[in-house]
Amino acid sequence: MRTRKVSAATLGSVMACAPALAGPSSTVVGFDGGDNGGFQGNAFFQASGGNSGGRAHHLNDSFSNELRTGGIGEPSNSAFLGDYSSFTNITFSFDIKTDSLTDFIGNQIARPIGIKLIDRDIQGGSGASGVFFEMGVQGVSFTPEWTTLSVTIADPTQSALPAGWIGFGDEDPSTFEPILPAGASFASVLASVDEFHITGAVPGFFFGTAFSDVSIDNIRLTVPAPGTAALLGLGGLAATRRRRA
Repeated sequence: MRTRKVSAATLGSVMACAPALAGPSSTVVGFDGGDNGGFQGNAFFQASGGNSGGRAHHLNDSFSNELRTGGIGEPSNSAFLGDYSSFTNITFSFDIKTDSLTDFIGNQIARPIGIKLIDRDIQGGSGASGVFFEMGVQGVSFTPEWTTLSVTIADPTQSALPAGWIGFGDEDPSTFEPILPAGASFASVLASVDEFHITGAVPGFFFGTAFSDVSIDNIRLTVPAPGTAALLGLGGLAATRRRRA
């Protein structure tokens, strides 16, 4: 399997032309040298302190931690965007480490973290259509050492949301829970991904402010089979986690 590591020096060419897949491949954003790898969000991009090399360091007071490929008009890493429908068993993973996560009075707490895939072409009452999958929990009791969270999607062309996925962009008029807007489906979102997020903002939930000292490194996209479309992101049917010593 070939691995492509994205840095600020190569980001321009990645954005300009995401190559078609000729075989198994992997893209890794490691923040080496302190560059952002085409990601935005409420993190400091530092040259050291990662799980080897650089890291995205959430050292802030906020409602949730977030990294994103970029919204409208923002620089973006296009390797994680596009049409996923030509591929199967696509895996996304990242390394996470929590040194501290506390509430406003200093109590250690736990918060979910997952990924969002967003399609801005279909807008609902709450905004753009998208899907969310909770990959794990950040908190000292859960990620005190570098831990890899991983999620894999077997079939990006299925219409119904797979188990564990949440659709958003609209809300159910009776339960007020987030749902996909009319005209959107799991397949339609994955066929036109405009934004990719790693986030603690779970659709339908509100969290109070938290004080974070959380690091993320080695954001990885793995495509194990050849495809005919441009290189893109992924979703997931099952999640696994493994600790690194």
